[in-house]
Amino acid sequence: MLKVVNAMGDACPIPVVKTKNAIKELSGAGMVETLVDNEIAVQNLTKFGNSKGFTVSSEKKTKKDFTVTFQIPENSTTSTPAAESAVP
Repeated sequence: MLKVVNAMGDACPIPVVKTKNAIKELSGAGMVETLVDNEIAVQNLTKFGNSKGFTVSSEKKTKKDFTVTFQIPENSTTSTPAAESAVP
């Protein structure tokens, strides 16, 4: 499944927040493409994806047109496990 996130014109951290939400909506393996218009957003999205263990790639289409692609593996933990959120 492919989800496309349009974060053009959004200042950080909005592109990362929108991307996190799209990944949660996948509920498993798939791809998320986030469209942004600045290098800082590309850097922040790449850091986020790498920290989660996703495969991340980015493409510069024009001066202010970037696509950051996340490959989400089947065994991805995109939400907090119940054991971590349970009150002791």
